[in-house]
Amino acid sequence: MSRTRSPDASLSDVGPVPGEPAAWAAGKALPAGIEETAFKMAMRQVASSVAVITSRAGSRINGLTATAVCSVSASPPVLLACVNKGASAEAIIAESGVFAVNFLTEQQHVVARLFSTSKLSPEERFGEGRWQVQATGAPVLEGALASFDCLVENCIASGTHSIYFGRVVAAESLDQEGLIYRDGSFRRLAPVT
Repeated sequence: MSRTRSPDASLSDVGPVPGEPAAWAAGKALPAGIEETAFKMAMRQVASSVAVITSRAGSRINGLTATAVCSVSASPPVLLACVNKGASAEAIIAESGVFAVNFLTEQQHVVARLFSTSKLSPEERFGEGRWQVQATGAPVLEGALASFDCLVENCIASGTHSIYFGRVVAAESLDQEGLIYRDGSFRRLAPVT
């Protein structure tokens, strides 16, 4: 039997509770979620890879820095990327049905800052680094740790974000150190000895 901290901060045994899911289905209230501030404070402690998600719709391009990106499937290759509905790039991804995920190296922290600064124009954001296209036309950063060019297969709205599932149609990678984000700062990886 495992142990966990209950909402009243005491330790309690955790085990299957017969009929609990059925009780919820029968109208029992679900536990309330935590406050947004508490959620953000806890998530700040989680180290994440830093990616710039980019898209193009006709002559319009834009992008954003993101840490909520992960693999979904290897067969077929699919990634998911969580994009704030208020981000200027979100409408371009929704319209075009394409996006690229560019995981950044330690040296590309300036790119991360540009794409995470609100109110910058696309020209200012794409002014750093060399950008190319692969299969979809979404901008891909040359020299990125790993880049994945994706076609949108599905999109699910959840709270403030759209969760885009992208079928990977092209990819490139380098053997470099990746940029990390934790507790409000960009960081470097260091080996544990």
